[in-house]
Amino acid sequence: MIEEKFIEAAMQESWYQRKPGTSSSYYHKAGCRILPNRLSISRDELSMVRKKGRNLLHPVIGQLIGQFTKNEESPLKANSPFMVRTQIWHIPEYPLFIGYGSIGISNEEGKIDRESDTEDLIILEVEAPDWERIRIFYFPAMIKKLEEVMTHISNKFTKKIY
Repeated sequence: MIEEKFIEAAMQESWYQRKPGTSSSYYHKAGCRILPNRLSISRDELSMVRKKGRNLLHPVIGQLIGQFTKNEESPLKANSPFMVRTQIWHIPEYPLFIGYGSIGISNEEGKIDRESDTEDLIILEVEAPDWERIRIFYFPAMIKKLEEVMTHISNKFTKKIY
């Protein structure tokens, strides 16, 4: 089992606020800046996904898509058009969280595919059911440690704001 101190040291947090008048456009408000300043976070699938692999393990409840601007810097900003994307999978055993994702970045051809998955784990949490503000926990290269990470942060953040 992965050590708690290692998970804690790897964890980065950021807060995104929904743009007024939109349903899925969010802007960075606080915390780490590894993801793009503006994200589209949907409550359903924005594009069709194949029902295999991780899509069979947990239900897809949304998608996160972002594109870095010219002036933004991040280790995820590797290849034009500088996109990041993940499905958001729900884990019923952890009802305090929206779900999790594994970040994919645009490759040399500008596409995001299985080979361009960074295996960076993100976990999304909301303050209230309206999804006005979303907290994103970011764990570099830790998708394979999903269970340990989910247990750690659910124990750490057991208090829910509703």
